[in-house]
Amino acid sequence: MTEIPTRWQGQRLANPPPRLRRLAKLGGFEVQPNDPDVLRLRDGLMQADPIADAFVEWAANNAHQRPRVLFERVVEGGLVAVPSPPEPLAHWFEPLEHPPEWLDRDALRLGCHTQWRPGNASGTILSAMALMGGYRSAAAVKPLARTGALDRMVVRRIAETSRFVLDVMESETLDRFSAGFKSACRVRLMHATVRRSLRRSPDWDTAAWGVPINQADTAATQLEFSAVFLIGLTMLGFHFTPNERDAVMHLWRYVGHVLGADDALLAHDYRDGLRQTYIHSATNPYADDDSRALALALHELPERVAKNGFERAFARLLMQHRVAVSRYTLGDSAVDDLGLPAAPQWRLLPLLALGRFGLETTRRLVPGATRWAAKHGLGQQRKIIEELLGDAKVEYVPYAERQGSERLAQA
Repeated sequence: MTEIPTRWQGQRLANPPPRLRRLAKLGGFEVQPNDPDVLRLRDGLMQADPIADAFVEWAANNAHQRPRVLFERVVEGGLVAVPSPPEPLAHWFEPLEHPPEWLDRDALRLGCHTQWRPGNASGTILSAMALMGGYRSAAAVKPLARTGALDRMVVRRIAETSRFVLDVMESETLDRFSAGFKSACRVRLMHATVRRSLRRSPDWDTAAWGVPINQADTAATQLEFSAVFLIGLTMLGFHFTPNERDAVMHLWRYVGHVLGADDALLAHDYRDGLRQTYIHSATNPYADDDSRALALALHELPERVAKNGFERAFARLLMQHRVAVSRYTLGDSAVDDLGLPAAPQWRLLPLLALGRFGLETTRRLVPGATRWAAKHGLGQQRKIIEELLGDAKVEYVPYAERQGSERLAQA
């Protein structure tokens, strides 16, 4: 029998909070504590990514073969770019050279275009709802806490996450040599490198938190960019067709596949995404001091990147708006648990959502408006990333490596 870490709160499924009961009613599903998908997610807390982990272990013992250089050659040029590749590297990329049978490139394109459309609102939901909601899990945030990425790296971390999401969306069909595909490979390597470091650390409590960056938490992260993203934007008044919702889910299912996630733990359509979101929300532990430090750093991000008095004044307004969105989408109890300030103006957001819904109705009726909205929304999201990153290149390496304390070849 698989060991169950103490972070697992499966007993909450028997008596979930009202907000989750409403989600189950909306999705038309019931969840029992012993349902197969519940047990798979529970067991996933103790499962890692054996393929990527094997490569990182080989790399640690074969620095003379320049493992990162070989890895980059394969990412950029495929396995043919490295004659007689080391077995761990071949084992990683051979399955990725051929897409899974279930992959639908047209659905990927529709999913990307759908995620272009909300523009600035996408960033608002991803930060104020998706990431904030994820930070509430005291266990899921432990890899960030133990790698020193809680507070001082917040700007860089959020910028790189945003860059990764934009790489995925701009790639449209996630072809093998697209920016999104290659970024996903580098993120997977970063996760495996961090996981090896944490598993060797005396500070990591596997019995309490499970395996670092485990399969269940990876699946939950894919939901943040798909099902949670769609739920939040719908609450803000955006409209998505059933095909668009399922296409977004299909997109992030494939991203999860490239990232090394177990497909049995990933949501395959929107209804499945609602159900999986329900399970993750019910069974994760509530916030601790690490959660609150992350939440505060994310809340203060607009002010941290402001360059002058005018920008700081606008940043404070943006912070108030985002915490209002957090309270509207996540609920007061969750946001209070994270230690964020009050925002009574959240009660106005349903009225603003009605206005947005009216605009969305017009968009759906006017020929060409949906295509224009997608193009315009993508432009807004590109601008945000440019402002956050500037000319800096995203390399997707662990934070400790950036400080010169650890290299992949010596991990």
